[in-house]
Amino acid sequence: MINSETVSAPLQRIWQNAVVRWWIVGIVAMVLNIVLLDWFKVSLGLGLTVASLLSSEIITLARYGVLDLWVFRNPGLSWKRCWEYHVANFTGFFLWTFIIVVLGTKFHWDHKLAAIAATMITVTWSMATNFLWIWRKPKKNPDASAHN
Repeated sequence: MINSETVSAPLQRIWQNAVVRWWIVGIVAMVLNIVLLDWFKVSLGLGLTVASLLSSEIITLARYGVLDLWVFRNPGLSWKRCWEYHVANFTGFFLWTFIIVVLGTKFHWDHKLAAIAATMITVTWSMATNFLWIWRKPKKNPDASAHN
């Protein structure tokens, strides 16, 4: 017989996983960015460049806050992590564009396939910069614990 504890324990473990929460935030942010971009462009009549810059910066700031507080469970936001997150996003954007251009011009890939490949690579880059740089877990100092 399946009871609520049997079902809720595995779901609780999944929900507590930072990688799962990171993906949830990323997918929600992508959808919200498209909605916000459309609102800026269609409803407010802004040009595509301005609309995309505004929507992506607003979503970047919101995503940073949710990642910092909910996904990585920091007690408060930090300008240093916010700056690092912006650097990681900018390098991801540059990498995405570079991959599409190289695959499209040098290897004659269709731009849609190049975009898919670039997205897979830059999502990996984003995970690496987020988990291994910006929100890396502090190293434990074995010497400090030996003296306590």
